[in-house]
Amino acid sequence: MQTLLVTILVLGVLVFVHELGHFLTAKWAGIGVPRFSIGLGPRVVGVKVGETDYCLSAIPFGGYVKMAGMEGEEAFEGLEGGGEEEAVPPEKRFESKSIKWRLVVISAGVAMNFLLGWAIYVGLAWRNGIPTIDETVVAGVDSSAVRATPALAALEGDTIAAVDGALVSNWYDIGEAVENGDGPLSFTLRSGKVVRVETEDRLATLGSIEPLMPAVAAELEEDGPAQRAGLHVGDRITSVDGIEVASFGELSRVVRERPGRTVPVVVERSAEDGVSRLSLTVAIGTTSAPRMEDGRFVDVGRIGVGPPVRRIELGLAQAIASGTDMAWSASTLIVGGIAQLVSGNVSMRSLGGPVAIGQLTGLAAREGLGSLLAWVALFSINLAILNLLPIPVLDGGHILFLAIEGARGRPLTARQKLRLSQVGLAFLVLLMAWAFTADILRLLGL
Repeated sequence: MQTLLVTILVLGVLVFVHELGHFLTAKWAGIGVPRFSIGLGPRVVGVKVGETDYCLSAIPFGGYVKMAGMEGEEAFEGLEGGGEEEAVPPEKRFESKSIKWRLVVISAGVAMNFLLGWAIYVGLAWRNGIPTIDETVVAGVDSSAVRATPALAALEGDTIAAVDGALVSNWYDIGEAVENGDGPLSFTLRSGKVVRVETEDRLATLGSIEPLMPAVAAELEEDGPAQRAGLHVGDRITSVDGIEVASFGELSRVVRERPGRTVPVVVERSAEDGVSRLSLTVAIGTTSAPRMEDGRFVDVGRIGVGPPVRRIELGLAQAIASGTDMAWSASTLIVGGIAQLVSGNVSMRSLGGPVAIGQLTGLAAREGLGSLLAWVALFSINLAILNLLPIPVLDGGHILFLAIEGARGRPLTARQKLRLSQVGLAFLVLLMAWAFTADILRLLGL
């Protein structure tokens, strides 16, 4: 129930922000707005202020801003409850405005969703800073990257002392040096060896290098499995269920594979007289998380231990730059995913519907406010990009109609727009039905 309520709240916020963009710019353009609704279907409750009825409607998904002059063009107009609206003067109708103004009004919802995602990323960067690993030891390099660039293999197990001649003391320094340079990468290792890597994408190359994060319990979840078993902050975990772990990544992989199991855990604990070695028994907890291969939610283990990271505080200008980078990365990730679907390189079964959205929202909420806000930012940008697709019914479809009007010198008729919107709506209904089916198949393990 809590997951459902959080999901409805998140969707409500994103819909409100989107429709607020349309509403504010419509008012700015002098367009009459008879209704601003959160939700679809019959009006449940609301208040009328001036010409606009601000209301909540019965179906708690979606929303709309009804603008004068767009009646009869919307394929889903039947979902906009409320009956006849008052007549407005011709100069306040949507079609009376210039293409430029109409483009601004139609695009404003998408812009607001982008702006919300960007603002959240900036706020998170300013509040939390940039997490970094206070060491520069390389745990390993992705095998496919090594096959493509054999020179990278020399980094495994060594410590990076400098990148392109610039000294580095943590992984943030490495990232900054890689991002700010161009051309081939030059890694100077503590062993004295210099590794030169020819690459066209320096950041992608860095992404293939796994830093060694010590398996140290820097944080413990309150009343979590590790704390209940007697682990202390600062304990170094050396083995789980008889398997040695040298890094936090290895620790996570071993724990994730053992949900619900009770296992021995060996830790090293510093004391005044040296380091003591203790054997504890931990009842590994269980949570649901999406599997990388197919997106299906499966049970994975968790013990409630936080990794040893240091946070580098950022000024406002740095936070804006970092937030912008995160928003851009999210956008390219989403666009790339859509391109993979269209090209057939990714199965349509990877689509997520309302069940997957609820699961991901619940997972983010359980991990804390920061994770939930990061998910809202990603989801908001995702909605913005999907709304830009040139499908009638979506904002991108209306932008397409305006582009056609600008090219041919006259608009499509209301009937033509309605017919195209009906086709777009049918496509979206089929797509949503398939996404929901994919959700159910994942739940059933098929």
